[in-house]
Amino acid sequence: MVERDEAELLFISTYDRRVKRFAATESVLRLIPLLDGENTVAELVESLCDESEELVGEVCGALLTLREERLLSKVAIPGGERPNRGLTDAQIGRYDRQIGLFQEFCDSELVDYDEGLAAQERLASATVLVCGVGGLGSVVASSLAAAGVGTLILCDDDVIEESNLNRQLMYSVDDVGRSKADVLAERLAGVNPQACLVPERRRIGQAYDIADLVEKSDLVIGCADEPSVTVMAEITTTACWPDTPHIIGGSYSYHVGILGLLVIPGVTACWHCLLATVAGDHGRDRTEPFLRKNRHTGILGAQSGVIGNLIAWEAIRFIIGMATALSNRWVELDYGPVSFSERVISRRPDCDRCGGG
Repeated sequence: MVERDEAELLFISTYDRRVKRFAATESVLRLIPLLDGENTVAELVESLCDESEELVGEVCGALLTLREERLLSKVAIPGGERPNRGLTDAQIGRYDRQIGLFQEFCDSELVDYDEGLAAQERLASATVLVCGVGGLGSVVASSLAAAGVGTLILCDDDVIEESNLNRQLMYSVDDVGRSKADVLAERLAGVNPQACLVPERRRIGQAYDIADLVEKSDLVIGCADEPSVTVMAEITTTACWPDTPHIIGGSYSYHVGILGLLVIPGVTACWHCLLATVAGDHGRDRTEPFLRKNRHTGILGAQSGVIGNLIAWEAIRFIIGMATALSNRWVELDYGPVSFSERVISRRPDCDRCGGG
């Protein structure tokens, strides 16, 4: 955003809250509204300078200063030829608003490329496996489909029950008794016809149950909670090791939502590093199971939506090559005060899974 204070201009970066104040000549005041990505430097100079070398110096000096201060976008001039263009005009139009956001990431050097379209192309070429498409997984899958992930594999053997409908908003009364995977694929095809949606009705009891799906995927997101979130995290880890990045442990109940852990094999802490880190909490390394958590824990759709969308946001960050937030961190959301707590999970040199260092 740019604001004027008489002969000075304030440039306000909404990403990192930087505020830069500059004195501005009349030519610079005329220049700023023209920095809309539609003009080359030569066209700006011709329009503003009337062959005056002094004005040319002012305009070019202003452009140089703005570039040095990271206040100019790196976006290519519209209408120019893009080599190896991977998106259709229809896709570019559909994702216009988020491509603008991705461009901000490029301009803020949060990714290692210059053009926001490249982020959208990465999403379009990605394949994501979502294991479990209930309260959490249906939200994750919906957000990823809307964002333009090219292929979504929706894995779940469950059917829709009426008690699901308070939080699993992609399903309706008419869907009761039908396969969650099948119905979600149908719904998301209506949300984004450009996405490839693959329903997989299969029970996940061991790692080999999803081994063939993992092999096709760039990222696996574990959202199933049967027989338990912990058991499913172990299954997901085993199925994905040692090649496939995965998000595990996300869940929600009562007052706490858990964002889980993004594991990049060979790079970040893994599920076993997490278990070893928390094993001694409250003396639980000396305990044994006595009574499992009530399966019918209380939850609202708004709560599952918050956690599901945050997990989807982490998945998008990973796919487009942006720094991730849930690697080496275990983050929980307390719904009461709406506050986050976190714990650092370090990669352990003696880990029996990843043997970090």
